[in-house]
Amino acid sequence: MLSQVVRQAGRVSEAELRGLVGWRVQDATSGARAGRVLGVVLHAVSAVVTLGADAAGGARRPSWTVPADPAAYLDLGVVRLHWPASAPGEVVAASREGVWAVAAGRPPRALPVRSWRVVRAVPGTGSRRPRQAAAPWQLEVTDGTGTGSLTGAWLALAWIGSLAGWPEPAGGDRP
Repeated sequence: MLSQVVRQAGRVSEAELRGLVGWRVQDATSGARAGRVLGVVLHAVSAVVTLGADAAGGARRPSWTVPADPAAYLDLGVVRLHWPASAPGEVVAASREGVWAVAAGRPPRALPVRSWRVVRAVPGTGSRRPRQAAAPWQLEVTDGTGTGSLTGAWLALAWIGSLAGWPEPAGGDRP
Protein backbone atom coordinates (compact mmCIF):
# COMPACT_ATOMS: atom_id res chain seq x y z
CA MET A 1 0.00 0.00 0.00
CA LEU A 2 1.19 3.54 -0.72
CA SER A 3 1.15 4.63 2.91
CA GLN A 4 3.54 1.83 3.91
CA VAL A 5 6.16 2.91 1.39
CA VAL A 6 6.37 6.61 2.27
CA ARG A 7 9.36 7.32 4.47
CA GLN A 8 8.75 8.15 8.13
CA ALA A 9 9.88 11.75 7.66
CA GLY A 10 7.16 12.19 5.07
CA ARG A 11 9.26 14.16 2.60
CA VAL A 12 9.85 12.43 -0.70
CA SER A 13 11.21 13.75 -3.95
CA GLU A 14 9.27 13.79 -7.21
CA ALA A 15 11.27 10.74 -8.34
CA GLU A 16 10.34 8.83 -5.18
CA LEU A 17 6.67 9.82 -5.52
CA ARG A 18 6.78 8.63 -9.14
CA GLY A 19 7.93 5.25 -7.84
CA LEU A 20 4.95 5.05 -5.49
CA VAL A 21 2.31 5.31 -8.20
CA GLY A 22 1.50 2.44 -10.49
CA TRP A 23 1.34 4.60 -13.61
CA ARG A 24 4.16 5.48 -15.99
CA VAL A 25 5.66 8.94 -15.50
CA GLN A 26 8.16 10.12 -18.10
CA ASP A 27 11.31 12.09 -17.37
CA ALA A 28 11.27 15.74 -18.34
CA THR A 29 13.66 16.70 -21.11
CA SER A 30 16.53 19.07 -20.28
CA GLY A 31 14.68 21.82 -22.21
CA ALA A 32 11.53 21.24 -20.17
CA ARG A 33 13.52 21.35 -16.91
CA ALA A 34 15.18 24.62 -17.96
CA GLY A 35 11.78 26.05 -18.93
CA ARG A 36 10.36 25.01 -15.55
CA VAL A 37 13.16 26.83 -13.70
CA LEU A 38 12.62 29.95 -15.83
CA GLY A 39 8.86 29.72 -15.21
CA VAL A 40 9.37 29.56 -11.43
CA VAL A 41 11.64 32.61 -11.54
CA LEU A 42 9.18 34.57 -13.69
CA HIS A 43 6.26 33.61 -11.44
CA ALA A 44 8.18 34.74 -8.35
CA VAL A 45 9.01 38.08 -9.95
CA SER A 46 5.39 38.50 -11.07
CA ALA A 47 4.11 37.69 -7.56
CA VAL A 48 6.40 40.29 -6.03
CA VAL A 49 5.51 42.95 -8.63
CA THR A 50 1.76 42.39 -8.19
CA LEU A 51 2.11 42.16 -4.40
CA GLY A 52 1.16 38.48 -4.41
CA ALA A 53 -2.09 38.88 -6.32
CA ASP A 54 -1.32 36.19 -8.85
CA ALA A 55 0.36 33.93 -6.29
CA ALA A 56 -3.10 33.13 -4.93
CA GLY A 57 -4.49 32.41 -8.40
CA GLY A 58 -3.57 28.75 -8.37
CA ALA A 59 -0.86 29.00 -11.04
CA ARG A 60 1.79 27.29 -8.96
CA ARG A 61 3.83 24.17 -9.39
CA PRO A 62 3.26 21.32 -6.95
CA SER A 63 6.09 20.35 -4.59
CA TRP A 64 4.93 16.69 -4.53
CA THR A 65 5.38 16.74 -0.75
CA VAL A 66 4.03 13.68 1.04
CA PRO A 67 3.45 14.59 4.72
CA ALA A 68 4.23 12.15 7.51
CA ASP A 69 0.58 12.25 8.67
CA PRO A 70 -1.32 9.81 6.39
CA ALA A 71 -4.47 11.96 6.66
CA ALA A 72 -2.72 15.20 5.62
CA TYR A 73 -3.04 16.41 2.03
CA LEU A 74 -0.17 16.01 -0.41
CA ASP A 75 0.91 19.02 -2.44
CA LEU A 76 -0.37 17.82 -5.81
CA GLY A 77 -0.90 21.27 -7.29
CA VAL A 78 -4.28 22.29 -8.63
CA VAL A 79 -6.62 19.35 -9.33
CA ARG A 80 -10.24 20.01 -10.27
CA LEU A 81 -13.30 17.82 -10.43
CA HIS A 82 -16.30 18.61 -12.61
CA TRP A 83 -19.17 16.29 -11.55
CA PRO A 84 -21.19 16.11 -13.67
CA ALA A 85 -18.88 17.16 -16.50
CA SER A 86 -20.93 20.32 -17.12
CA ALA A 87 -20.82 21.43 -13.45
CA PRO A 88 -18.46 24.11 -12.14
CA GLY A 89 -15.10 22.76 -10.99
CA GLU A 90 -14.33 21.83 -7.40
CA VAL A 91 -10.83 21.74 -5.94
CA VAL A 92 -9.67 18.22 -5.14
CA ALA A 93 -7.15 17.21 -2.47
CA ALA A 94 -5.67 13.80 -1.72
CA SER A 95 -3.81 12.22 1.15
CA ARG A 96 -2.33 8.74 1.48
CA GLU A 97 -5.80 7.58 2.59
CA GLY A 98 -8.34 9.17 0.27
CA VAL A 99 -9.51 11.92 -2.03
CA TRP A 100 -11.74 14.88 -1.13
CA ALA A 101 -13.50 17.83 -2.71
CA VAL A 102 -12.43 20.84 -0.68
CA ALA A 103 -14.07 24.25 -0.71
CA ALA A 104 -13.50 27.32 1.44
CA GLY A 105 -16.04 27.54 4.23
CA ARG A 106 -17.26 23.94 3.87
CA PRO A 107 -15.99 20.70 5.35
CA PRO A 108 -14.13 18.39 2.93
CA ARG A 109 -16.36 15.90 1.12
CA ALA A 110 -14.98 12.40 0.54
CA LEU A 111 -15.04 11.41 -3.12
CA PRO A 112 -15.97 7.79 -3.93
CA VAL A 113 -13.07 7.36 -6.39
CA ARG A 114 -12.83 3.60 -5.77
CA SER A 115 -16.27 3.22 -7.38
CA TRP A 116 -15.28 5.26 -10.45
CA ARG A 117 -13.47 4.13 -13.55
CA VAL A 118 -11.57 6.07 -16.19
CA VAL A 119 -13.29 6.00 -19.58
CA ARG A 120 -11.05 8.49 -21.39
CA ALA A 121 -7.71 10.21 -20.82
CA VAL A 122 -6.67 13.32 -22.75
CA PRO A 123 -3.31 15.10 -22.40
CA GLY A 124 -3.11 18.87 -22.30
CA THR A 125 -1.69 20.75 -25.23
CA GLY A 126 1.90 21.68 -25.85
CA SER A 127 3.71 18.65 -24.49
CA ARG A 128 5.72 16.31 -26.67
CA ARG A 129 6.07 13.94 -23.70
CA PRO A 130 2.65 14.23 -22.09
CA ARG A 131 3.14 11.78 -19.25
CA GLN A 132 5.71 13.97 -17.53
CA ALA A 133 4.92 14.66 -13.86
CA ALA A 134 3.66 18.23 -14.30
CA ALA A 135 2.03 17.79 -17.73
CA PRO A 136 -1.67 18.76 -17.70
CA TRP A 137 -4.23 15.98 -18.25
CA GLN A 138 -7.96 15.41 -18.12
CA LEU A 139 -9.47 12.09 -17.07
CA GLU A 140 -13.10 11.41 -17.87
CA VAL A 141 -14.49 9.24 -15.07
CA THR A 142 -17.79 7.47 -14.49
CA ASP A 143 -19.60 5.72 -11.68
CA GLY A 144 -21.79 3.84 -14.15
CA THR A 145 -24.65 6.33 -14.03
CA GLY A 146 -22.95 9.72 -14.42
CA THR A 147 -19.70 11.08 -15.78
CA GLY A 148 -17.33 13.79 -14.71
CA SER A 149 -13.78 14.90 -15.28
CA LEU A 150 -10.65 15.31 -13.20
CA THR A 151 -8.00 17.74 -14.45
CA GLY A 152 -4.52 18.31 -13.12
CA ALA A 153 -0.89 17.33 -13.47
CA TRP A 154 -0.24 13.78 -14.67
CA LEU A 155 1.53 12.75 -11.44
CA ALA A 156 -1.34 14.14 -9.33
CA LEU A 157 -3.87 12.16 -11.35
CA ALA A 158 -1.62 9.08 -11.18
CA TRP A 159 -1.57 9.40 -7.37
CA ILE A 160 -5.37 9.62 -7.25
CA GLY A 161 -5.65 6.74 -9.72
CA SER A 162 -3.32 4.60 -7.61
CA LEU A 163 -5.37 5.34 -4.48
CA ALA A 164 -8.54 4.45 -6.38
CA GLY A 165 -7.07 1.25 -7.83
CA TRP A 166 -7.53 2.40 -11.42
CA PRO A 167 -5.33 0.88 -14.11
CA GLU A 168 -3.25 3.38 -16.06
CA PRO A 169 -5.38 4.71 -18.91
CA ALA A 170 -4.33 3.65 -22.39
CA GLY A 171 -3.74 6.07 -25.23
CA GLY A 172 -3.46 9.80 -25.10
CA ASP A 173 0.23 9.85 -26.00
CA ARG A 174 1.37 11.78 -29.02
CA PRO A 175 4.32 10.59 -31.13
